[in-house]
Amino acid sequence: MKTTHWADTVRFDVRFALRTACKSPGVLLAAAGTLAVAMGANTAIFSIVSGVLFRPLPFADPDRLVLLNETDSRFGAGAVVYRDLLEWRKQSRAIEEIAAYGNTSRQLLDVADPERIQAVWAERGLFHLLGAAPLIGRTFRADDPPEVVVLSAALWRGRCGGEARCIGSKIALDGQPFTVIGVMPEAFQFPYRASLTEAWIPWTAPLAAFPRLRVDFTLARLKRGVTIDAARRELAVIAGRGAMVTPLAEVVEGRTRAPLIALLGAVGLVLFIACANVANLLLAHAARRTHEIAVRAAIGASRGRLIQQLLTESLMLSLVSGLGGLFIGTAGTKLLLTLASSTIPRALEIGLDWRVFSFLAMASVGTGIAFGLLPAILVSRISPHMVLRAASPGWSARRLRESLVVAEVALCFVLLVSSGLLLRAFLRLQSTPSGLVAENVLTLRLTVSASDYAAPGSYGRYLQELEERLRQVPGVRAAGFIQYLPLQNWGWNAGFTIAGQPPQPGIEAPQAELRYVSPGYFEALRIPLRRGRLLGAGDTKDSPRAILINEALGRKYFPNEDPVGRMTDRGMIVGVVGDVRTSRLDRPAAPEIYYAFAQNWSATADAGVSLVVGARSRPEALVGAVRDAIHQVNRLQVVYDVKTMQRVIANSLADMRLYLWLATLFAGLAVLLAVSGVYGVVSYAVTARTREFGIRLALGAREGQILNLVLGHGAGLVLIGTILGAAGTLAVGRLLESLVSGVTAADAATLAAVAALLAAVAIAACLFPARRAMQVDPNVALKYE
Repeated sequence: MKTTHWADTVRFDVRFALRTACKSPGVLLAAAGTLAVAMGANTAIFSIVSGVLFRPLPFADPDRLVLLNETDSRFGAGAVVYRDLLEWRKQSRAIEEIAAYGNTSRQLLDVADPERIQAVWAERGLFHLLGAAPLIGRTFRADDPPEVVVLSAALWRGRCGGEARCIGSKIALDGQPFTVIGVMPEAFQFPYRASLTEAWIPWTAPLAAFPRLRVDFTLARLKRGVTIDAARRELAVIAGRGAMVTPLAEVVEGRTRAPLIALLGAVGLVLFIACANVANLLLAHAARRTHEIAVRAAIGASRGRLIQQLLTESLMLSLVSGLGGLFIGTAGTKLLLTLASSTIPRALEIGLDWRVFSFLAMASVGTGIAFGLLPAILVSRISPHMVLRAASPGWSARRLRESLVVAEVALCFVLLVSSGLLLRAFLRLQSTPSGLVAENVLTLRLTVSASDYAAPGSYGRYLQELEERLRQVPGVRAAGFIQYLPLQNWGWNAGFTIAGQPPQPGIEAPQAELRYVSPGYFEALRIPLRRGRLLGAGDTKDSPRAILINEALGRKYFPNEDPVGRMTDRGMIVGVVGDVRTSRLDRPAAPEIYYAFAQNWSATADAGVSLVVGARSRPEALVGAVRDAIHQVNRLQVVYDVKTMQRVIANSLADMRLYLWLATLFAGLAVLLAVSGVYGVVSYAVTARTREFGIRLALGAREGQILNLVLGHGAGLVLIGTILGAAGTLAVGRLLESLVSGVTAADAATLAAVAALLAAVAIAACLFPARRAMQVDPNVALKYE
C-alpha cells in the first residue's frame, strides 16, 4: 500500500508540475534553455575527456601494454638497441611479449595518380601482442615473407572498393609488389598519431648489416601482476643501461590530460553559473506563488510534501534540459572532432557511450536538486497565516538571490581572466622570434623510394639534383631539404664527444639533436651564419665529414672559444648558425648538429624529406612550377602536405588555439549568464520597489537619483563578485602557469581589462530596469498592490 501511495503521489506531482508549467511557460522555457546550453557544453567536453582519458584502449588487457625506451650517456633517452630487445625477449620474466615497430610512408604506384600512404613497419608479433583481430583475412604470421601487407579499412575501401576478393591481390608500394593478406576494422588505430595508418608491413631486423641497430619504438605486454617499477629494474639489469617503461595509455594521452581536465573544470563552472541563474528564476517564480503555496499549507500540506512537489518541478525541468543538452552535446562533439581531429588523440573512438549517458543523467538529477532544493526549502517555510492575512507575497529571498548573482559574477570573472591569460600567452607566442624568416616560404613533403636510392650516397645525390633543378624555377630564391621541418616536434637526441675532452665518469656526455639538411636549406629560411661556412656541394660522401652547430650548442659546450675547426666524433665543425626554435615556440633552442644528406647514408629515405622553397613573392603561386620541376627529375615522385612556412608555424600552436577558443567560448557563455542574472535581480528589485520609487518621485526626488539607486544596487553586486573573483583567479592563474607555457598569473593588465569589461556589460544590463524605474508614475505606484 505504501508503494502505491508513493506512486500516486509522484503521478500527482508530475501532473501538477505540468499544469504549473503551462501557466508560466516563458519563465520555464528560459530556464530550460539556459540549462540545456550549459549541459550540452558539459556533455561535449565530457565526451572528449571520456574518449581520450577514461575509455580503455581497444586492445586486449590494455593496462598491461607499455612502451619501452632506453637511456645511456651517448644516445640520451629514446630508441632501443635491438640487441637489447632480443635479450629482453630471451631473459625477461616481467615481459610476456615484445615487438618493435616504426612509422614510415610508402608510395602507392599502381594507381592512375601515384599517392603516398602512411605505413608502419612492425615485427610479426605486433597484432598478436595487441590482441587485434582483422575485419577480413588475417594478420602477420611468423613465417610470412616480407612482401605481405595488412590494409586499413579506409585504404581497402578506396583501393579495393571494399571487396573481399582484395585478399590475395597485389599492390605496388615503392614499385615493389606486396600481397594483401588482411584488412583491419574501421576503428582500429595503431599507433596513435595525427595521420591515420593505412598499411602495416612485416619487418625483420637486418642485424648482419647493422649490428648496432636501434629501433624507433618498442611495445611490450607485462605479465600479470608485474609492476612498472619491477619491469624497469629488471630490464635495466639485463641491458646494462637505463630503461624507461611507460604505460601505453599515457603515451597516447600525451600532453592532453591536464588541459582536458582544466576544460572540464571550466565548463563545470559554466554549469554552476547556469544553475545559479535558474535558481534565481525559480526564486522569483516561487515568490509569485507564495499565496498558492500558503493555501496548500493551510489546508494540510506538510512541509515535506511541499518540498517534494517543488523538487519534482525542478527535476522535471532539469530532465527536459538534459534531453536538450544531449542534442546540443552531440552536435558540439561532432563539431569539435571536425575542427580538431588532428589535435585530439583517439578521435575515432570518441562518441556517446554509457559513461557519457551516465554523466548526463547525473548532471541532470544533480542540477535539478542543486537549483531546486534551496528555493523549495525557503518557500516551504512560509507562514500561511501571515501571507493570507497580508494578501501579498511577503517573501522574496532577496539576500539569497543577490548572493547567487555575486557567485555568478565571481565565477564569470575567473573564466574571463583565464581566457584572457591564455590569449595573452598565445599572442606572445605568435610574436616570439622563431629564428627563421617564414614569409614567402613554401614547404612540402616528399617520400623517396628506398629501393631506388638504397646505395650509399645516392639519396643525397638525388636531393642535390632536385635542389639544383628547383633553383632554376622562375620566382625561386633558394631551395633546400631537411628531414623534418622546424616546429614539427622531431629531433633525434644523441651524444657526442669533443676531441681533447675525453668522457669523464659520472659526468654526462654532451648531447645534441641531429638534423639532416641540404646546402640550400639555410638560405631558403634565411637562417643566419654566425661564423665559419655553411655546408656546400663539396661536402660529399668522399670528403671529410663536416657539421654545423647552432649557437645554443656553442654556448653550452664551447664557452668563451670559437668552435669552428674543432673536431668531434660526429665530424669537424665548419660553421655556427643561428638558433631556431625547432621543437616548440615556447621552448628555447636546444643544442643542434646539422649534417649534410650527402654525407649520411643513415638518413633513411623511407622516412621522407621536407622541401623548403624560398620565393621572391607569393609562395602559393609556385606550387605548380615546383611540382613540375620535381617531376622532370622523377615523374613518379609523390609530393604532399603542401603549405607555407607561416602555416607550419600556425599549426604548431593548434593545441593552444583549440584550448583558447574553447575557454573563450565558455567565458562568453558565462558572461551572458552572469549579465542575465544581474538583469533579473535588478529588474525584480525594481518591480518590488515600484511603490517606493513612486513615493520618492512624489516627494520630489529627481530621476537621476532614482537612476543612481538602481545602478548602485547592480554595481554593488558586480563589485563584490569582482573582488571575490579576483581572489579566485590567483589560484587559477597558478594552475594555468603549470599547464601552459607563457601564461603569467600575476597579469595586472588582464585583471583590469576583465574587471572593466564585466563592469561595463553588467551595468549596461541594469540600464533598462533603471530606465523603467525612472518612468514610474507616482499616481499608479501609490496604488500598487
